[in-house]
Amino acid sequence: MSNHTNAVYQYAVVRFMPFIETREFANVGIVLIDPKKGKFRFRLAPTRFGRVTKFFDDIDGRLYRNAIDSFNWELERVEHYCDTHGLRSKELVEYFTELTRHRESVLHFSAIGRMMGEAGKIELELQKLYQRFVARDFVNEEYREQQMVKVLKQTFAKELIVKYTQKKLKAGVLDIPMPLVYEGGDGYKVIKPLAFEQNTPLKAYEHGIHWAKRVEILIKKHVILPERALFTVEKPVTESSGMVEVYDDIVREIIQLGVQVEQFNNTNKIIQFARFDNNETNGANTTH
Repeated sequence: MSNHTNAVYQYAVVRFMPFIETREFANVGIVLIDPKKGKFRFRLAPTRFGRVTKFFDDIDGRLYRNAIDSFNWELERVEHYCDTHGLRSKELVEYFTELTRHRESVLHFSAIGRMMGEAGKIELELQKLYQRFVARDFVNEEYREQQMVKVLKQTFAKELIVKYTQKKLKAGVLDIPMPLVYEGGDGYKVIKPLAFEQNTPLKAYEHGIHWAKRVEILIKKHVILPERALFTVEKPVTESSGMVEVYDDIVREIIQLGVQVEQFNNTNKIIQFARFDNNETNGANTTH
């Protein structure tokens, strides 16, 4: 049995949202308080955080750097104020609530969260939260796949006359959202980027099967033809045998549907699929 005692911590995630109208944001920091001990601590992502500017590929990197620099100075001031004025308990909670209230700005806070953590270990708990919300923020499938969709949309805008958009496809009673859809004279064409950057092989498998099954439903309900669907994939970032095996299994499942698979970096093949509306090559292709 552990001898550690627990404490209730309160935290908020710092979000970078350069375009208010799209509501897209990236987690770039954590602020954390231990009311009982009267401690306020924070950690922000580095000013050279390339993954942010790559995700928001149409912003100037200076916008992020300047925002983080000024926010870091502000939070240092807050930390010094809390320490020197001995804020704790209800007084610290009220101050923290006011600090983190929602503001329409490039950098703002999430809603306050509460958690149990090891008492007197605020630096350790801060590190855990940072790893959970910031360090892994750009190595999960959702962010990476959003990034892949953005890249393809930009590429298509330059190379194609037709336009691919996000669309819900009706399959019986189901509305199935697909990120890149074109409706032409021969019906729908769909493209789905698929990343294998999950933390475990099980999560990667569940994510891949989830999307393979969605496309299978669309095919069975005669919403799309298998040869008019394409998965653009990236191999796992880890070389572990488990992740590689999952990648191979998911690709195999997709090919068995008669759906095409291309590596995400094979831009010419993807454009070729997206461009032609007639006389497409049937069958599935992949590059291992």
